[in-house]
Amino acid sequence: MELGVLLAIAIGVILILTQKKRASGEVFGYRGKRYLLSKAERSFYGVLTQAVGDKVLIFSKVRVADVLTPQKGLNRSNWQRAFNQISAKHVDFLLCDPQDCAVKLAIELDDASHGSAKRQKRDAFLEQACESAGLPLLRIRAARGYGVADIRQQIETVLYSVQHDTSLEEAGQRDEPGTEATTDEQEKVDSQPEREIGNEEGAPTEAEVATQRVAPVCHQCGEVMVMRKARSGKNAGQQFWGCSAFPKCRGVKKC
Repeated sequence: MELGVLLAIAIGVILILTQKKRASGEVFGYRGKRYLLSKAERSFYGVLTQAVGDKVLIFSKVRVADVLTPQKGLNRSNWQRAFNQISAKHVDFLLCDPQDCAVKLAIELDDASHGSAKRQKRDAFLEQACESAGLPLLRIRAARGYGVADIRQQIETVLYSVQHDTSLEEAGQRDEPGTEATTDEQEKVDSQPEREIGNEEGAPTEAEVATQRVAPVCHQCGEVMVMRKARSGKNAGQQFWGCSAFPKCRGVKKC
């Protein structure tokens, strides 16, 4: 009786070990996805390529861990936890310098799925992570159609005005010399008499502007926008609309 029980146990152990061995060497079948981008992403990509031209390189579906890394000084456990939070996430589009592939701007295309509580939590984390790393992140709502000029304007404003927004509002900061225009529209503005666009001393205050213009609504979050003026970078001295919910929202719009 005891011999039979021992024999049954031995057979059971052998079967378990055999199954584990087979499982470890098992090769699963896979199927390829026909398209890298969804229809919505492909539609926006076409507009994006027209908006930026050959000024930047466009990469899509880039893993966040390829452009961000945990800060130095963390112990191994905390570093691994921080890395795990970004290892499985990606940004929809990434703009890089065509000369050295330096990272310039991340773009998220927000479709209806971003309305869920889980996705909003993910989006909030991504915004916080990018902000801590100094990586500009532009959120654009998915739509049936896009304006090339509007997308170009949003990108250029973020790259040249909002990238250092925390320093733009510091009182007494000096404008950088030798600023240059980045678009034909900017060249027209720069060629106007100084009394028309305002200088550091003669520029209208936010209160004066508010009485003359109706503040637009932010296209990203719906909050009212406020008038700001870039004090550094390529658009130094130029006014623009910035979201009043900054830094939670980085929506911007040219005047």
